[in-house]
Amino acid sequence: MNSYLPIICGISGTELSKEEIKFFEYYKPWGVILFERNCSDIHTIKKLTAHLKEINHINLPILIDQEGGRVSRLNLDNIKKFKTSDFFGKLIEQDFDLGLRLLELNSIMMASTLKQLGINSNTIPVLDLPANEESGIIGDRAYSTDENIVSAAGKVVIKALTSNGVASIMKHIPGHGKAKVDSHLEMPIVDAEEKLLEKYDFKPFTENAEAQLAMTAHIKFNKIDSNNIVTFSKIIINKIIRQHIKFKGLLMTDDLSMKAVNCEPVDAAIKSLKAGCDLVLHCNGNINEMNMIAKRIKEEFKPIAIPDTIYDIYNRPVSMRTDEAGSEFEYLLSQA
Repeated sequence: MNSYLPIICGISGTELSKEEIKFFEYYKPWGVILFERNCSDIHTIKKLTAHLKEINHINLPILIDQEGGRVSRLNLDNIKKFKTSDFFGKLIEQDFDLGLRLLELNSIMMASTLKQLGINSNTIPVLDLPANEESGIIGDRAYSTDENIVSAAGKVVIKALTSNGVASIMKHIPGHGKAKVDSHLEMPIVDAEEKLLEKYDFKPFTENAEAQLAMTAHIKFNKIDSNNIVTFSKIIINKIIRQHIKFKGLLMTDDLSMKAVNCEPVDAAIKSLKAGCDLVLHCNGNINEMNMIAKRIKEEFKPIAIPDTIYDIYNRPVSMRTDEAGSEFEYLLSQA
């Protein structure tokens, strides 16, 4: 089992620059994340993912945020448009079993779409439970305000993706739903009591603790650790994520470029790894920042393996053709 530098990084464009190739060859990062700037057309995406695997390795984790709705990186005319999480949550509220089957078929179609492009990991499901005063950054990205529906939806998505060759990354652990500001723009501070959070916000993560990967929330929970956002908090990572939620998989940060992170990306990377995160996520594709972060990590931390369980997921075939899943989806949707 080979090991890699514990960083997942973005790249700047639709093909790798000479500097980026040098970065991958020297630092050997654990994974890569793609954004809309990297996805101009199907042929280019396939060529890019193939090149990434050629210069790294065939099982390189290649991530994307393809939630559906407004958080979609594959915005091309000849790629399927996926519904929002909220759309499925409402169907589940109306008819529990039918709604979950529609969500399962949607997840199978999503896995098929990604695998055809060479993408093997998706940062879903969003298991946040939006409160009344939530900033809106979660909004329709959440399945529901009912923790039981969110828990059930998450379980279906994780199982459907992983059974069809795409690793699932649940977010934003241990819950972003009570944030009154957007963590992309400033640091959210949540004053809710721990018992209340355990009963509601943490429950979807507890119910899906068997997931292989999870992404942190850049939120400060004042009643648990008033000094640090989750990503930097040994207390929350150990006490809440590892002990209460019982999540045993790999824990990655949300993007270190976000404004909720009130320090330089290099310092943020070191703080998060020291706090107990397994992987740091740096999305903006700035090669100078990438080199500085990677240099410090290489000096201070050991490489990290890609678990066999994730290799196993990547090698699974899709269980249904996209058109077959799509036909059943449209038929069942007409019955809803």
